Amino acid sequence: MTEQDNDQIITAVDIVDQQQKLEQEAQQVLPGKFETCTFDQGYIRQALYSCKTCYPNEQDLAGFCYSCSIACHADHELFELFPKRHFRCDCGIKKTNQKSESACCTLRENKEPNPENKYNHNFRGRYCRCDKHYDPDQEDGTMYQCVVCEDWFHDRCIGEIPSNVEDFESYICRDCTKKYPFLIQKPDTWISLGISKNNEKINQWVTPTTLPMESAEPTPVAGQKRKLEQVEEEASASKEEDNQTKIKTLSTTSSEQMSEEQPISSCKRANYKEEYQIEIFLKEGWRSQLCQCKECEQAYKKNKVDYLLSEEETFEPEEDEDAGKSLMDAGMEHMMRMDRVQAMESIMAYTTLSSQIKDFLQKFKESDEVVTESHIRQFFEEKRLEQMTKK
Repeated sequence: MTEQDNDQIITAVDIVDQQQKLEQEAQQVLPGKFETCTFDQGYIRQALYSCKTCYPNEQDLAGFCYSCSIACHADHELFELFPKRHFRCDCGIKKTNQKSESACCTLRENKEPNPENKYNHNFRGRYCRCDKHYDPDQEDGTMYQCVVCEDWFHDRCIGEIPSNVEDFESYICRDCTKKYPFLIQKPDTWISLGISKNNEKINQWVTPTTLPMESAEPTPVAGQKRKLEQVEEEASASKEEDNQTKIKTLSTTSSEQMSEEQPISSCKRANYKEEYQIEIFLKEGWRSQLCQCKECEQAYKKNKVDYLLSEEETFEPEEDEDAGKSLMDAGMEHMMRMDRVQAMESIMAYTTLSSQIKDFLQKFKESDEVVTESHIRQFFEEKRLEQMTKK
C-alpha cells in the first residue's frame, strides 16, 4: 500500500466525525420544518430561493419557499435570495414560454400562477448595481439590502461610509429614492444622506449638525485614564480630517444642490435637483420618524410603500423539534411512536442488515484490503436487487 493510498483511507471514526459535523451544519442551515409549502398563505414576506436547475433560461424567473427548497430542490443548484415581501411560492408552476420542464411541487399540487410576484436579477444570482454574481466563498466585502427594493449592494459600490453613519440599521438605494423622492427627508439624528452624480460612488455626505454619538465627554485631566472609546474617536476624527479631500461631509445641504420647490414647513421632505443621486442611511427607530404629513401619507399609500411605516412581519418556518438531534436519536424517537409490530419488524430488519455489513467487511479485514466506495455501492446494489426479487 502506497503512502498516497494511506492519505486517502477513511476510518470509521472519520465517518462518525464527518456525520456529526454534517448534523451540526444541518441544524444551523435548516432549523425549521419543511413539510408544508407556504403557497396557501398567499403573498407574504418570506425567505426565498431560486433554482437554476429547474429554470436554466435567463428569462425564466421563479422563487420558492424554504420548505420547497428542501423537499423539492434539495439536490439542485439554488440561489439563496433572503427575505422578499409580497411573494407567493412558484414551485412547480410552469412559466410563460418556458422551454424546460420545471420540477413538480411535492408539497402542494395544482398551483395557479402568481401574477403579483415581482422579480429582479437576484433570481438569477446577480446583485447590486454592478449586476455581479454573488459567490459566498469569494465575497470578502459587506453587502447591504435596500429596505424598499430588497436588492443587495456591495459596500465598495456604495462608497466609503463615515464613522458617524456606519451604525445605520436600514439603507435605501439611489434607484429607489429616484423612484420615490418623497422618501428623501431632512437630515436628523436618525437619517443621513449620501450624495453623488453621474453614477459615481457617494462622495458627499449630509449629516445632522449634532449626533448622539458626538455628545461631549469630560476632558481627561492629569492622572486620569482615558477611555479606549475616546482614543478611538479622536483617531477616527483625525483620519476623517485627513480625508477631507476625498469625502466631503456637510452638516447642512448647500443651496446649489437643493431644488427651488421645497415642501411646506411642516413636512420633513427635502427636494434635490434631479442631477443628484441620493442614498439614505437610517438608524434604529427610523420608521416612527418618517414624515406622516397628509401629503407624504398619501404618497406612501399611492406608491404602495406604506409598509415602511411599521415593522414588517417575515414568515418563519415552524421550529423542527428534531433539529440538533443525531440521526440515531431521531430514529429511536420515531421508533418509539410506532406500534409494536412495526417496531419489532424495523429492529429485525436493522439487525439483519447490520450482520450482513459486518460479514461483508470481515472479508476485507482478513485480506487486509482497503474498502472503497465502489465496494460499498456494489454491496447495497446487490441488497436492493435481492429485495426486488423477493417482491
